Order: sequence, then C-alpha cells, then structure tokens
Amino acid sequence: MHMRVLAGVVLMTLSGCAVFWPGQGGTSRSWFSPSQDRLDVVDPGARIYAANCAGCHGARGLGDGALGADLPVTPPDLTGLTLANGGIFPAEQVIETIHGYPGKFHRGSMPEFASELGGPVVEWRAPSGEVIMTPRGLLDVVAHVEGLQADG
Repeated sequence: MHMRVLAGVVLMTLSGCAVFWPGQGGTSRSWFSPSQDRLDVVDPGARIYAANCAGCHGARGLGDGALGADLPVTPPDLTGLTLANGGIFPAEQVIETIHGYPGKFHRGSMPEFASELGGPVVEWRAPSGEVIMTPRGLLDVVAHVEGLQADG
C-alpha cells in the first residue's frame, strides 16, 4: 500500500518537473510556455499573417520577408498604408488585395488568399456604409495589418 502511494507521489513529482526537461519543440506544457494557440486568442490575425504574409512582407510588415528577394516585384512595406491614405487605414483596399476575388487572379506576384481565408462569414460595414458578408479570417488579418501601421 505504501509503495503505491510512494509511486504516485514520485510520478506526480516527475510529471510536474517535465516542463523543465529539454525536448523537441520546447516545453510540453502550454501553460508554461505560451503556444501559437495563445497568440490566436490575443490576435487571431497574427497566425494568418505569419502563415501567409510574413514570408514576403516580413514579420513587421516592412516588405523585408525572406521570400521577397526572389520575387520580380519587391513586396510593399505595409506599415505606411495609413500614412499614404491621408491618415485613414484603407481597410477596403486591403481586403480586396488580400482576398483577390476568387477566379480573377491578381496582377503581379500577390497571390489570392480567398481559399485560405474561407470559413465563417460575418457582417463588415464598408466605409460607404454597405454591409458585406466577409470571412472572419480575412477581417482578422486586415485588423492585424492595421495594427502594424507606423505612427504618423
């Protein structure tokens, strides 16, 4: 009986220390080390941006992504969109550029992301006042890009 209790205590102690053991890909406890899922809760557009945009536009949106040098056109710096638009973030233009109107393909190197941003749709009110049903993921990544804007 005492051996079972002792074995249980040892097992719990070792399990609690497991977060400090080196392993592949970091720690084994999400509560100990914030995971990508935690980033999604704080900024759901950050995951989408990291997976689809940062390779060309860079992590901070400066147009300095690792893949950008191999493109025929340098990816634009996304941090100056508000400044270039008279101090107003051009959300509608960004939505159109990212989404790519499925089947109508972009001119240039920017791929369309409509298929990657499918899923639940929500109402989005355009600056014109028109309500447009828009994929939630698209709005999330546009909000993330808006957050990258440089202070004027």
